[in-house]
Amino acid sequence: MKTPFFVLVVTLCCIVITQAQQSISPSLTIERPKVEYLENPLGITVLQPRFSWMLKGEGRNRLQTAYQILISSSEEKLGQHQGDIWNSGKVASNATNQIEYKGNDLASKANYFWKVKVWDEKGQESEWSAPASFSMGLLNFSDWKGLFIGHDVGYDKTDKYDSLYLPPARYLRKSFTPKKKVKRATAFATALGIYELRLNGKKVSDAFFLPGWTDYDKRLYYQTFDITDQIKQGENVIGAVVADGWYAGYIGYALLTRLDKVREFYGVNPSFMGQIQIEYEDGTVETIASDTSWKSNQGAIREADILMGETYDARLENRGWDAAGYDDSTWKAPKVYTYPDGKLEAHPGTLVKSRERLIPVEITEPSPGTYVFNLGKNFAGIAELKVKGPRGTKVQLRFGEILKIDGNIQTENLRLARATDTYILKGEGVEIWQPKFTYHGFQYVEVTGFPGQPTADAITGIVLSSIETDASTFNSSNTMNNILFENIKTTQSANFFEVPTDCPQRDERLGWTGDAQTYMRSATYNADVSAFMTKFLIDLDDAQRWYGAYPNFAPFPYSRPNQYAPAWMDAGIIVPYNMYKVYNDTRILEYMYAGMEKFMRFQEDASTDFIRPGGGDNWGDWLAVNEETSHDFIGASFYGYDAKLMAEMAEALNKKEDAEKYGELFKNIKKAFAKKYILENGHTSEDTQTTYALALYFDLYPEGLAKKGAARLAEKIENNGFKFSTGFLGTKHVMLALSKYGYHDLVYKLFKQTEYPSWGYSVENGSTSIWERWNSYTKDDAKNSDLNAKMNSFSHYAFGSVAEWMFLHAAGIGTEDSGYRNIVIKPAISKEMDFIRASYESINGKISSAWNWKGNKVVMNIGIPTNTRAKVCIPTANISDIKESNKRLDKIPEIQVLEPGEGETILEIGSGNYSFNVKIQK
Repeated sequence: MKTPFFVLVVTLCCIVITQAQQSISPSLTIERPKVEYLENPLGITVLQPRFSWMLKGEGRNRLQTAYQILISSSEEKLGQHQGDIWNSGKVASNATNQIEYKGNDLASKANYFWKVKVWDEKGQESEWSAPASFSMGLLNFSDWKGLFIGHDVGYDKTDKYDSLYLPPARYLRKSFTPKKKVKRATAFATALGIYELRLNGKKVSDAFFLPGWTDYDKRLYYQTFDITDQIKQGENVIGAVVADGWYAGYIGYALLTRLDKVREFYGVNPSFMGQIQIEYEDGTVETIASDTSWKSNQGAIREADILMGETYDARLENRGWDAAGYDDSTWKAPKVYTYPDGKLEAHPGTLVKSRERLIPVEITEPSPGTYVFNLGKNFAGIAELKVKGPRGTKVQLRFGEILKIDGNIQTENLRLARATDTYILKGEGVEIWQPKFTYHGFQYVEVTGFPGQPTADAITGIVLSSIETDASTFNSSNTMNNILFENIKTTQSANFFEVPTDCPQRDERLGWTGDAQTYMRSATYNADVSAFMTKFLIDLDDAQRWYGAYPNFAPFPYSRPNQYAPAWMDAGIIVPYNMYKVYNDTRILEYMYAGMEKFMRFQEDASTDFIRPGGGDNWGDWLAVNEETSHDFIGASFYGYDAKLMAEMAEALNKKEDAEKYGELFKNIKKAFAKKYILENGHTSEDTQTTYALALYFDLYPEGLAKKGAARLAEKIENNGFKFSTGFLGTKHVMLALSKYGYHDLVYKLFKQTEYPSWGYSVENGSTSIWERWNSYTKDDAKNSDLNAKMNSFSHYAFGSVAEWMFLHAAGIGTEDSGYRNIVIKPAISKEMDFIRASYESINGKISSAWNWKGNKVVMNIGIPTNTRAKVCIPTANISDIKESNKRLDKIPEIQVLEPGEGETILEIGSGNYSFNVKIQK
């Protein structure tokens, strides 16, 4: 009898153990480890880098309660769990981002390897993350061994207004032979101009337009490349091709407005500096640096300018110039140039890269020998040419965003940007060519001089951008709105090109601050712009005027008489605030804080009794329709908004006195603003859509009058046929203000509108991007956008700022604090739309929110990422009308019912997926 009893006990124990194991959720898994917002970055110059990661966990209410970071000097030590550089120890915290390195000083040129593990809500330890890495750049001036070198091609002797000066690219090369077995090889490179680095016949990097654009008297960026696998035994050749770029080429509208200088704003001749550090297996190090032992020459690139285009004569190729065995005896010694005034730093952002290849959807021949390739959408980038023909044949490519009625491309809106690429054949079989140092904004490519009849593969579109627009999804029951979302992403991609440009096609392409601030929150929903906007804010801080104003654009190579404007200069406050709000980034607030305070003093100095005037000739509510809002109203309202945001940012930095100071300033501005601009009946004194939108959204209305102001705005929209009269500044704020005060049905009518002026109007007229003007083009217009063609961009993201409303209100994805740790799900549910489905990849993981009508019920499907919580606003105050997965809320312990609001119930939930079925009472 003993044996059966023993078996029974063992069996029961096994059952208990199995059930206990089943009740324990699998440990958390760690994904996407990053340093300074980048995956495995090379050559950073941030001395206390920040670490981040995302978490995945099965089930609901999964949390991180602690983490441990190990940083090692080698992969071997990391594999042995030796944090010889830094071991954070077990840190009790739910933080997964903005975690600062706290070890000893990091060494110049050093490589580091790191990993992290976490503990969950039950104290269960995760596996270590996959190994990640980062390296430090050249932190000391003495680390740089090279000289700035170039090739003398002469100087500009043209009439600056009547002739273009487009010098050839400069070619530089150096042959070297490693002396021993190579352990690691690293290249560091920069240029005053733009460069392409080559090694043994191949391009070293997949990035374009290096080292990036800065105000070169303040700073110059460089890149670091791991070239270990590209080094071979025997002779190696390092080469660089250098062109004018932003440093010496044409920039913006300088030629159009006939400024005293039209190019060469930072310098005359471009130059390159670089070095290769070879670490041998025996521990010794050799450096090959740019100096007078290099050789220089011209080559096939005869013209290279960002705005004007590129000319390539394949007959002049120096074949094999960047590979071993080449005879460079006819090449010259390079010319040595001086160091720039700006300091050398690693590029902190994301680089311009090829993001997509487009094949033509149609080829037409509007006139004999003139072929037009339609690439399907309006983007920024270059065209790859594939051609076969006789030596000396000249093929010319021109670029346009739309077609004229006769089928030819329209180029009038390019103004003085020549935007023309030319390829001269060498006549040796099939030739494939891409330009290196120019880009264009276009959907159509006009090809002339092509030998024979081109086929579809003759032209391929290469989409270039600094970002990937992959952070979000949006789908609705309205097809037009879905196309609008794709157009917004396309336009953001086209303009987030080293800096957030206004447009990618005409002679402008500047980092306009008004566009950037109004679109900033939308930008964060569509893409991870954390590193990109960090770089832009450094540009903006560098460009700040000595008297305190932030300028109209950054970088700031030149200016017309008016250097700043209300709502443009305020980017210096609004963009950092959104970096904090979206990415929980307080370091960028610290970096910008002194400048922001200087800007606030500038505004205070210009104000009278807390009212900031608008100034003279500036942009106002750019491209508003039939209503004009005064510059004074805009200046005063943005001053109030700046003060409000400054109080919040000061609080985030634990600057208590400043928070109180700016809070009091906001109260005073609000009181003075109401006295000057708000009437007793809640109307504004100017009674434009924009005045109500700004005052309501910026919280400048007296409490008792705000609802009246919102009602008047709604009335104006309805009286205008559910259409806008707003421009760049007012449009998104109309949507945000109306949703803030519950006018959801009205807002959806605006959102779905297809009559001019509206987003739908452009979609109905065939747009594949966001237009600068509400009426940039009509498919029935015989002139086809010749209306004000010289100020008519078809790729201008400012009106795409509705994306902020689409995610924050239509889908209802917001954050209660900074960084989406405590999420708010509050969709604007309306019978005007059958369904909305959206997702957003936040810094803490993917948030999803979807709702759809089923009769008199609404189904809300919500996904909350691991290690976060959310408050969900359900559109009924009757708790009994809410079910989650067909269960009553009181039967689900992980859902907490908070105090019901007016017409709504607020639930608090943890991570996981939820499906709410809500009965809506009539």
